Amino acid sequence: MKVIPLPAPALRFLVATWLLLLLATMQTPARAQSRLERSGVTLYWGLVPAAVVADKHALAELHGGPPKGGGQVHHLVVALYDSASGRRIEDAVVRAQLSETGIADEPARYLPPMKVNDQASYGQLFGVAKDGPYRFRLWVRLPSRSDEIEFRFSAWSPHRNER
Repeated sequence: MKVIPLPAPALRFLVATWLLLLLATMQTPARAQSRLERSGVTLYWGLVPAAVVADKHALAELHGGPPKGGGQVHHLVVALYDSASGRRIEDAVVRAQLSETGIADEPARYLPPMKVNDQASYGQLFGVAKDGPYRFRLWVRLPSRSDEIEFRFSAWSPHRNER
């Protein structure tokens, strides 16, 4: 086998490109879904464009309708599990607050219980003005606990490349 040496500039370029790609994939907000665990609760969340939800549900009837502020509307969906037993949590009170850079935060909104494929979940519609990242603070109150469990996560618009 014959080895062809690369010129030094080409080698530096390849190494630099590889490092940039590696750094770009680390520590970036999730695009649309993820899993978090805290204080004995496992949280699965997804951010779905409202246009996708509208195929199966009338947005005007879903969680009080789309937000009045306009912008792109997304549906935040949350499923909660007891980390120890794996049992789905169906009796929590869930609130979430959306933050976008350069835009005043709105008050936290309740995510009412809902069924997704006949499974207990929680959801709410949020209007966004930018492509992201979106930062969510989410609080879970369980009947068996006096304190709220806080989760924080970031996401990009699932369809930001389509704008």
